Amino acid sequence: FVGEEARPPALILRDYREAEIRHGRLAMLAAVIWPLQEILDRLFIPNSFGSTTVIYGGPTLPYLPLIMTFLMLNLGYLDIYSSEIKKNESGDAFLPGECFWDPLCILEGTPDSMKRNMQEREILNGRAAMIAVAAYIFEEAMTHQPIVSLPTNALLFEPAYQVPFIQQWLDCVAMGQCIDYRL
Repeated sequence: FVGEEARPPALILRDYREAEIRHGRLAMLAAVIWPLQEILDRLFIPNSFGSTTVIYGGPTLPYLPLIMTFLMLNLGYLDIYSSEIKKNESGDAFLPGECFWDPLCILEGTPDSMKRNMQEREILNGRAAMIAVAAYIFEEAMTHQPIVSLPTNALLFEPAYQVPFIQQWLDCVAMGQCIDYRL
């Protein structure tokens, strides 16, 4: 940008990692709340279920979208709070994703290797959640149906005993008519 001094590449990469962690955290929330919203809609407003999707709208329960909005606002506030602490106290010496707020004291007294493993897991799970949310968007855009009602997602959003081929296998095992493949 015009008027900005050149920054070292390591700081630029750290800022990219910080942005990836932020987006991953939001995607992890969305990856859980989106199907949960559709499952609750199927349970509590079954008359309109199937015509309602998150992308295309329709009647839905307002609770989970409000909770998601509340969480997003709180994460935004936490981000502003941590950026002020970073700017005023630590400068460029901070870890990406560090919020300077750990109310459960999860990382207190843990070795650096464990902190590094937790950070790697958070980034991996955030990346998987971003891919999952993109898949949700793609599936609903292509099929115009809620993701929890698609047959390809039955293993993800239905209890295992309600999936037809698992029911058949459980019946077969219960009757003792299955071939035992163990030697």
